[in-house]
Amino acid sequence: MSVKKAVIPVAGFATRFLPACKSIPKCMLTIVDKPIIQYLVDEAVESGIEEILLIVGRKKEIIKDYFSEDKELEDFLMERGKESFIPQIKNLSGKAKITFMEQDGGAKGLGHAIYQAKDFVGNEPFAIMYGDVIMQGKKPCLKEIIEKHEELGSSIIGVEEVEWKDVPKYGNVSGEKVGDRLYKVEKMQEKPKVEETKSNLAISDRHVLMPDLFKFLETTKPGKGGEIQVTDAYNSMVSTKEGVYAYKYESTRFDSGDKLGFVKAAIDETLRRPEMRDDLVKFIKSLNI
Repeated sequence: MSVKKAVIPVAGFATRFLPACKSIPKCMLTIVDKPIIQYLVDEAVESGIEEILLIVGRKKEIIKDYFSEDKELEDFLMERGKESFIPQIKNLSGKAKITFMEQDGGAKGLGHAIYQAKDFVGNEPFAIMYGDVIMQGKKPCLKEIIEKHEELGSSIIGVEEVEWKDVPKYGNVSGEKVGDRLYKVEKMQEKPKVEETKSNLAISDRHVLMPDLFKFLETTKPGKGGEIQVTDAYNSMVSTKEGVYAYKYESTRFDSGDKLGFVKAAIDETLRRPEMRDDLVKFIKSLNI
């Protein structure tokens, strides 16, 4: 089956971005002139996704308002002769159907958040996109993952190589290389010590999962931090007939949930805008770093 649904958890507290995220959901922080969540929605639509479930938490109304029509603003722009701005605030969903679900019971981990999507997903493969990571590449990163899923008919976890010293910062995948950029997963670990793994493949933020995931999430007990870790459920799927594969995508990842990553994402996006690129390059050169 083709992948037409995506789940995006955006219910975290975003402690790394306090005090800004005391009143603003992290996914609504802007990179140049678009909130982070808009980049994810655009990527999903460009990858063929038709339905998106946003799993929201506190301050959810800000996200809902963003994706709602604003007739008052449109009328204001018309009255002021600024009609050219109207396309920027219409069809922000990219014509995908966006629905919202509040995470039941507060912050209990990503595994718990994703389990809330069981009824939305039904009995078909679906995509998971984590709500603070922007991917840039020749092809949408999620599309890369979906194409591998369609080729193999199995769950696909997006991964990237990291420096060995950074292994403990990420979920980790070890397995056998079975193709170009493709691995058959043998084991997943949540932020292992370097000596606890034989791989420097970090679990990234674009996945396509078979619906069996929910069966495993039902029996997954809380792990590190007292939270239900989705990695533990993935591990249980490794031994199934279909198994789990890891694909080292070609896109560049910007972790906008990290302060430095956020700045890098903003610089990269600015350099992609012809009307801003030259002035930014000139400014950077003037710093004589």
